[in-house]
Amino acid sequence: MDRRMPAATPDIVINGRFLTQLTAGVQRFAIETVRAMDKVLDEPAYAALKGHVELQAPKSARDFPLKNIRLNRSGLTSGYLWEQIEFPLRTIGKLQLNLCMLGPVLKRRQVLVIHDTSTKAMPEAFSKAFVAAYDFIIPNAARMADLVVSVSDFSRREMQKYYGLDPKKIPICYEGSDHILRHTPDNTILDKLNLKPGQYFLGVGIYALNKNLNGTLAALKKSGLKGVPLVATGKRRLDVHNKLATVNDENLVDTGHITDNELRALYDNALATVYPSTYEGFGLPPLEAMQCGCPAIVSDHDVLVEIGGDATLRCGVNDVDSLAAAMKAVYSDPVLREKLKADGLKHAQLYTWDKTARILLDLCRQVGARRT
Repeated sequence: MDRRMPAATPDIVINGRFLTQLTAGVQRFAIETVRAMDKVLDEPAYAALKGHVELQAPKSARDFPLKNIRLNRSGLTSGYLWEQIEFPLRTIGKLQLNLCMLGPVLKRRQVLVIHDTSTKAMPEAFSKAFVAAYDFIIPNAARMADLVVSVSDFSRREMQKYYGLDPKKIPICYEGSDHILRHTPDNTILDKLNLKPGQYFLGVGIYALNKNLNGTLAALKKSGLKGVPLVATGKRRLDVHNKLATVNDENLVDTGHITDNELRALYDNALATVYPSTYEGFGLPPLEAMQCGCPAIVSDHDVLVEIGGDATLRCGVNDVDSLAAAMKAVYSDPVLREKLKADGLKHAQLYTWDKTARILLDLCRQVGARRT
């Protein structure tokens, strides 16, 4: 007869610093994961965690309505200071869940999600201050953490390469992509940008240096397609644009700031999403496109092959000729377009935020059990 006491339910405190930041890739991961966790806590398998999961954020954090997870704002600071000093002091004896790459460098009881090693792999894409901060915090927080989690096998191998972490001890938790379906398409964006359905390529977040804007525009020109622009979303950054020679290209349509509903409409009506990245930790936009029935053209970068499987049309990394051929093929071949749509819709069902939430909650319970 086993007389051991059952493991106590761990108190999990999620780092809510992302609620003070603009929504980019890792912030999207955090927002959708926490929203899904809040929903999953209603499932019988996770009922014991109710009342034991908290989201703690700086006082400047924006509202985030939740049912089962408490949002507590606290502290006198924000940013790195709050994350490194106040947050760990307020979570003594509790398990931290850090979803956005960074965690306290002096806190052992934490689960840390690392999305990529981009500041090591391509530091030229970031400011020197940003690189210095990430290159100090990430490896030190990772060595202190009870568990490091990766969003892809590729990133897991990169962590071994750059940080010396053992990939066998790093579980994978893929991102979801079904959040895009929550948004109602706002098709007025087509009129605002003078776009015709099925007559443009979409580049989401393409102003980031690793997204290969120059190569995409060169490929579009080489394809010979006329009146089929590249619609570019994302924030323009001066430090990156100094390295982008073609931001004023006549084939480029800049969306400016758009809503999630407008982004959904752009996916729904695009000829294809183009994502020929040179470096990624995961690569969410191709999956968002698939959820909307939009064909995805991606580079054959390791992680995009891992995540996209056979549901994408691939080109070589930094291969303008193969990207031009792929764009022309999608434009001229309706059978290929329909196949990519069908394959993409099926493939995208593998990536849901509920699945992401369950994996992370299970991992937190396992870490908590080891510590009790």
